[in-house]
Amino acid sequence: MSDVEERSSSSSSVSSQQPANEDTIRVPRRVDHTYHDYANYRVDLLRPSDPDYTAFHGGNRKSANNFPAKLHSILSNSEYGHIIRWMPHGRAWKIFNKDLMVSEVIPKYWGQTKYESFSRQLSGWGFKRLHQAGPDFRAYYHECFLRGLPFLTKLMKRVAATNQGKLLPHP
Repeated sequence: MSDVEERSSSSSSVSSQQPANEDTIRVPRRVDHTYHDYANYRVDLLRPSDPDYTAFHGGNRKSANNFPAKLHSILSNSEYGHIIRWMPHGRAWKIFNKDLMVSEVIPKYWGQTKYESFSRQLSGWGFKRLHQAGPDFRAYYHECFLRGLPFLTKLMKRVAATNQGKLLPHP
């Protein structure tokens, strides 16, 4: 019997003395951080039968101006280095001054003034935020978003909305 099952069964035998919820173990919300390394991705080796071929050869022309492409150009611009910049390893980036990001960068590139809208775009494009303590704390990353490789943003797609309409409780 596992540790969780042992606690559950032992608590049922003493349920008259303690509330049942006291021994319940809460599992923290986890984000899947499975990572495929695109740092050595070779576009020149793609064949027409490869799924990524159309992204680089006659695919979507809008990908040059999509959200990730604009964000990559901002991060590559040293003018905004005091506001937003790549982490030293080049696989993640971080906002260092949220107020300046909202007042200077977001309106200039996306025509909006709300950080929440920017944050929603990040989620919609599949960026993940690191919540674990360390040098990358609160940094964002995406497999296809690497310093010096702006062409990889062509592989990025908006994540399909999983919950449209009203939020429904889990059964």
